[in-house]
Amino acid sequence: MSDDRTAILFFSHRPEREWQNKQFVRRDYAKNRQVAEALYEHTRQAVAESGVPVLEVTGAQQRGDSFGERLANAVADVFAEGYDRVIAVGSDCPTLHEVDWQAVADRLDRDAPVLGPTPDQQGAYLIGLTRAQFDRQAFATLPWKSSTLFSALSRHLAERAGTEPVRLAPRDDVNGHRDLVALLRHPTSPPRALVVRLRRALGGADRTAQTEQRSSTRPVLERRSRAPPAPTSSRA
Repeated sequence: MSDDRTAILFFSHRPEREWQNKQFVRRDYAKNRQVAEALYEHTRQAVAESGVPVLEVTGAQQRGDSFGERLANAVADVFAEGYDRVIAVGSDCPTLHEVDWQAVADRLDRDAPVLGPTPDQQGAYLIGLTRAQFDRQAFATLPWKSSTLFSALSRHLAERAGTEPVRLAPRDDVNGHRDLVALLRHPTSPPRALVVRLRRALGGADRTAQTEQRSSTRPVLERRSRAPPAPTSSRA
């Protein structure tokens, strides 16, 4: 696939930081970091194989006091690089490799925003929007990290675009211990290589996690692909 005006924004912490934010494995820092590394590398491979230019913003490259400010600044920086459409993803969706990137790019090309919801319809694993649909301040102040994010994000993009966002198939994300256990107990969609790596990282902790589950029942942008197009004089 070739689209010189669309870019994927891979917005995430590197594994050495991500494992500190999310408790994938309780009371075991080494295994926690290995899980973060497995998910991070899986996402990097998924976006690298998309056929879309990828710009990665991690750690110190992120600017802002809140998550919303950091993400909004990263999106703005991608537009400043000369792109007209941005597809933002994180590192916590184990089935991101199944996304039809061409279909997402086509929707954006027709000025329709795109959202990939989590199954609970509270969060989003993918956000696609155009330059005209982006308002940095309003985007930054959305209720990120809350259960009302998806509904607020949908309303915001619908108002900016004049049309409802296209919704992709819901996909699970892995934000902690319970999500990881659920993924390993029902590994139907994630690629076998990821599941094997996660089980290897967990070792004996995998069985312990399953027992517990039953009982509890994106600065400088780092390019990963070809150079972006040069902005034209007609851009806003």
